[in-house]
Amino acid sequence: MPAPAQLLDPVVEVETPEQVLVSYALAGPAARGTAVLVDFLVIACAYVALIWLSGAVIEFVGLRTKLAGFEWATLLFIVGQFVLQWGYYVFCEATFDGQTPGKRLLGLRVVRLGGGGVDAGTSAARNLVRVLDQQPGFLYAVGLLASLFNRNNQRLGDMVAGTIVVRERAVGAGLRRTRRATPVDAASVAAAPAVPHLADASFALLDTFLTRADGFDEASRMRLASALALKLGIEAPAHDLLPALRALHARELVAPRGPTAVRSDLGGRREEWALVAEGRERWDAFAQRLAQVRRTGLGNLGEDDVTTFVDDYRTVAADLARLRTADRGRGGDAVYALSRLVAAGHNLIYRRPTQTIGRVLQFITHDVPAEVLRSWRPVVLAAVLLFVPAIVTAVAIVRDPSLAEALVSPGLMQRAEEGLRRANTGGEYLEDGQPVGPVLAGLITTNNVQVTYVAFAGGLTAGVLTVFALIGNGVAAVGAGVGYYVSKGIGGQIFGFVAAHGVLELAAICIGGGAGFLLAAAMLIPGDRTRREALVANGARALHLVACATLFLLVAGAIEGNISPADLPNATKYGVAALTAVAMIGYLSLGRSAPASESSRGTATATAGN
Repeated sequence: MPAPAQLLDPVVEVETPEQVLVSYALAGPAARGTAVLVDFLVIACAYVALIWLSGAVIEFVGLRTKLAGFEWATLLFIVGQFVLQWGYYVFCEATFDGQTPGKRLLGLRVVRLGGGGVDAGTSAARNLVRVLDQQPGFLYAVGLLASLFNRNNQRLGDMVAGTIVVRERAVGAGLRRTRRATPVDAASVAAAPAVPHLADASFALLDTFLTRADGFDEASRMRLASALALKLGIEAPAHDLLPALRALHARELVAPRGPTAVRSDLGGRREEWALVAEGRERWDAFAQRLAQVRRTGLGNLGEDDVTTFVDDYRTVAADLARLRTADRGRGGDAVYALSRLVAAGHNLIYRRPTQTIGRVLQFITHDVPAEVLRSWRPVVLAAVLLFVPAIVTAVAIVRDPSLAEALVSPGLMQRAEEGLRRANTGGEYLEDGQPVGPVLAGLITTNNVQVTYVAFAGGLTAGVLTVFALIGNGVAAVGAGVGYYVSKGIGGQIFGFVAAHGVLELAAICIGGGAGFLLAAAMLIPGDRTRREALVANGARALHLVACATLFLLVAGAIEGNISPADLPNATKYGVAALTAVAMIGYLSLGRSAPASESSRGTATATAGN
């Protein structure tokens, strides 16, 4: 029968590199929901601090120039809220080994399906999809439903990243629940019978009594000891009853241990109790050492201390393997508690190493462009869905300007009318007084990056949301505006404004859409893999595309905020567009020198295999 803890907490079993099965207690919706609420409070406090800091910037920087102070405060708030929204969970989980403040308070941790720790890439994959999991609004109904309908309690983000959320607080309590059996001395071993004299139920009764004997008052202890001695056929004076019962317990405990393999349920049960008696102090010591190492960090230990800790872990893991054999699948408290202890040690030892600057540079300069080249098919599909509707819409409005009333936003129509008025005076696309420079760059970049993240996450709707986002942007954001300006005879204004940053921005949208289609392909055409395996593998690949799109949008935003609105000839801006196109092609060509299998495919395989 499963242990009580296993009945309350779903369990997933993972085989470690030592070929030992460990059990992870999966966190349920209540614990995860409470952790989310705690993190919301932390984020809310961070927002308050951000608002205060923005006000301080206005006050101190604005002493010289009020406008400059306001602009920098606005930029600070824009970037700060973006980082809090998209970076809080990624930073905390990658830095603190799968824990945010909320998860730490609730004793939860994010780990990979293979039990290893998460890194920044894994955390990013699971948290970019949070935009879907938290729907509607911030109620997390989608994530809750997803976790209820799969065996590992995974929300959508966990499915993409190949992660689970586990409980860790039960380790110490589980060890305290294991039986403290009577120590076995040499005399008891020498006097041990060839076969056990007690039935399994009788031995369990004796073991339970001796475990709890110290908690009884003297009268109750003697009364229970007398009754038990009578049941077991022990004749001894009253003052010798407890020593006699302890001696019997010790003899019975070691009786079945020998060179012969345990086959009977009775023998397996006795061996389980013997293993608990033998290993209990060792497990307690390792649990204390583990708690200490988790506080200080494995990297802060000396070489000898690390070797000792790893050796102790392997010894405890071997104990678990022996205990599982003796337990014979009953799922007792001892197996469950020791499994949790080994799992905690496994997470610490096999956590992913911290990314070095060199590895990050390799990721940006080789892995990312290699994956973009490898994933050219979904990127081209995204480009078709973006540009074909854009071209059709623009041509339709030029031929029939009346269509603009249904397709062009009122704000853009008003801007076009003002642009028509300013055309004779050489006015630019933007009106005077509108934010430019860092503020405009921050607004545009954060908005476009968020759109890209949504397009990526939309792949989990079988690509429907990604298709809708691409076509919608092609019609409303690109085609309608261009067509309306051309129909007014001022196409040069919008082309001049868009040209400098448009190459990178439009390429980024297509690459982000390709990331979404990789997730959709995993759901719809997984090939010879299971959908879960395909989702994890394609999720790792898609993350490379998201990184590329983000990089392009950062550069495009800087250009759009500073060069695009500048009072420069259109020819100059077209030259900037040509330079960005050459730079983009050169960057992507770096991927030809790095095999895709070494970067994205290797990452995907490692993630799926775990």
